[in-house]
Amino acid sequence: MRAKASKDGLTLRVITGTNNALLAMDLSDSKRDNCLGFSIERTDLDTGDRRWLPNMLQFPSDPDPKWITTARAPLQKFRWGDYTIEPGKRYRYRAVARYGRATDILHEGIGAEKPGAFDVISGGAIVEVKAENSREDHTAVFFNRGAAASEAYVRKFGDNDPSKIPEALIWLSRGLEEAILAFLAKAVDGQFAMHAAVYEFQKPNLLDGLQQASKRGVDVKVIYHARDKGGEDKTREKNEAAIASSKMTFAKPREADPQGAIMHNKFVVLLRKDGGGVLQPIAVWTGSTNWTDGGIYGQLNVGHAIYDAAIAEKYEAYFQLLSQDLSATKSRLALEELTPVPSGVDKLEHGITPIFSPQSSIDMIKLYAEICQRAKVLLVSAPFALHPEIRKVLKQAAPGTLRFLMADKEGSFGTKGEIEIMEGDPGNAAAVATVLDTPLNDYQGRLLEHSEGFHHAGVHIHSKIIAADPFGIEPILVTGSANFSNNSTRINDSNSLIVRGDTAIMDIYATEFMRMFEHYWFRYKRAQKEEEAKKSGKSLNTVLALKEDSSWSDPFYVPASKEMLDRQAFAGLVV
Repeated sequence: MRAKASKDGLTLRVITGTNNALLAMDLSDSKRDNCLGFSIERTDLDTGDRRWLPNMLQFPSDPDPKWITTARAPLQKFRWGDYTIEPGKRYRYRAVARYGRATDILHEGIGAEKPGAFDVISGGAIVEVKAENSREDHTAVFFNRGAAASEAYVRKFGDNDPSKIPEALIWLSRGLEEAILAFLAKAVDGQFAMHAAVYEFQKPNLLDGLQQASKRGVDVKVIYHARDKGGEDKTREKNEAAIASSKMTFAKPREADPQGAIMHNKFVVLLRKDGGGVLQPIAVWTGSTNWTDGGIYGQLNVGHAIYDAAIAEKYEAYFQLLSQDLSATKSRLALEELTPVPSGVDKLEHGITPIFSPQSSIDMIKLYAEICQRAKVLLVSAPFALHPEIRKVLKQAAPGTLRFLMADKEGSFGTKGEIEIMEGDPGNAAAVATVLDTPLNDYQGRLLEHSEGFHHAGVHIHSKIIAADPFGIEPILVTGSANFSNNSTRINDSNSLIVRGDTAIMDIYATEFMRMFEHYWFRYKRAQKEEEAKKSGKSLNTVLALKEDSSWSDPFYVPASKEMLDRQAFAGLVV
């Protein structure tokens, strides 16, 4: 949901997903003088709970409180994320521009932090919003936390290994595991069928979800990756060991040549008998999540349930092709007929367009490159190496373009030199998954190095996302299991969804993307500075604090600067 309000030269725009809200402020140039930032209050309209949003920085004169809020330490930026909202709930946000001396703002803020004293800080722009609800069919999108070494984890569970804390695993899943099981439970009896194609098919309770469905009389069929690449890739062995342990009898291997190809899907089609007793596809679960502990508790992943019979029918046809265990050559011909690639963005229909791999050409890559090239604001999440066609576009940003690029490794964007070229553009901001030495990271590292398959070892960002003009009225989202590479397009079995014009779905993806981007961007930049300091023989002892004058806002009003583009894009001034 999106909402916007203005008062006295201050504009507040709020964009809500299911678990996150992005808040964007804009301030008239004439109102900047002596403004030291923004205090933001949130009210839960369902419970009446009021609170000031936190800040990570404080004024140098602050007596170093344990919990810093924006009442005493105003935000000195024009964008902020509230990552503590709940699906389907209603909230009111109030943003107040704070003027005066830092000592006076601090004193007033300390007073406003006392119980019932919120109105000590008066005025401001007010917006009411409702979080998207993942329990509703149209917005059934589930992201796990994927938050390696997050401060939120430490605050909640201490600096402890999550494998010993069941509640911590539930927190890391954040409903993703539960959503898979809930989708499987929708097949209640013999009137239903479920057809699943899953690459890494290993998590016992998810396999048991299918077993329980079978016991209810549901017609269950499974296709799993069973190609034998040899060497270190033990995915087939792990899949078959899990299947044997579950005593499953309805799983079929995908093993046709080429052996180096991956059956990279993670989808389940739900079917129900019509009045004539014929099974008809009614929904599909898809996304980037493998059925492993690493997929649920480690990597950043998404699961997306689509309750659209026409889309489910396409996936069912794909399942039937996979069940024939065709070679890649024969699969390409069938899939190009089943899900033809639109010849360009202008030919892309509103709604959902599925595209299945392998394909004979790179037309889908060219389409994605065009989507990226035409976007004024772009978000890209890349677990693996992007195709050169897409990298070329990312290195040539048009003036006024703003791009956020999130990668698992620098190599996702090409060579080290290429990512430096991208970062050199004033409209590009890049973040790479940078982890810290903590018990949480050790646990996730063990999952991703040992429990995961060969291709996913050490991967922290596994979601595949292209979000073009996400905050406009005509957004385009690309998501699924395909990862925008040559192998994913021309060799592997995989699936993508292009969603055009659906702002509710985009808001969920965009707010989740920005949550993780901000999480890793700070660490990535910190690591870069530490490396530079190390090379020069210096130590990095940077203490960050709020400025005590209005100069903090100057970069956000420099024409064509990254800061100005950011302020305008999130405030809705760039369509």
